[in-house]
Amino acid sequence: MRLGTRLDARDRRALALGALVLVPALGFALVVKPYLHARAGLQERVREQRDLLRRELVLVAAAHDLPASLEGAARAFASARSHLLSGRDPLGATAGLVSLVGDEARRRGVMLEAIESDGSEPLGDGLVAVQIEVRGRGDLEGLLRWLNALETGPRLLRVERLAVGRLDQGIARDSLDVETLTLGAVIRGYVFVGADGAASLRAVASSESQP
Repeated sequence: MRLGTRLDARDRRALALGALVLVPALGFALVVKPYLHARAGLQERVREQRDLLRRELVLVAAAHDLPASLEGAARAFASARSHLLSGRDPLGATAGLVSLVGDEARRRGVMLEAIESDGSEPLGDGLVAVQIEVRGRGDLEGLLRWLNALETGPRLLRVERLAVGRLDQGIARDSLDVETLTLGAVIRGYVFVGADGAASLRAVASSESQP
């Protein structure tokens, strides 16, 4: 006896209704959902490839300007490096800083009685700060001109600390008309000892912007 003959009309309607519900669900799970997933993945890959192509086209379009940009960057680095102390290491830079500070003091009539190294500080990417501590004496006008010459000269120098006071009464003044003052200062300069010029330029600019 066939199965169909054993089912009454209600059972056959239930089976038909179940088939109407199950077949679309199976079709969605086995066909439509994998298709939508594959399509979404394909669209994402297409977007990635389009973005990559757009970036490559931008690079190709800018290729003819690259030599000029590199030349400009080299000139900017050379200009910035000219404001640093000469020397290939902190020791040589410190010696150059001592010579520079001493020469400017002599030109302005300031007598430096002691100059001592105050150490060095790596700032990263090949840039190193070197410091010296100086003590001396001179008149007010000479001191002001000396400080101005240091901070506005061709080299990037900063006066980190400065103390000015009256000369002790027990010490003879250099002039009866001009009061001689004592001074103590810490002066900082910079030297480039690394190979990453672009990063060093950023460090120099940051040092210049500090109050």
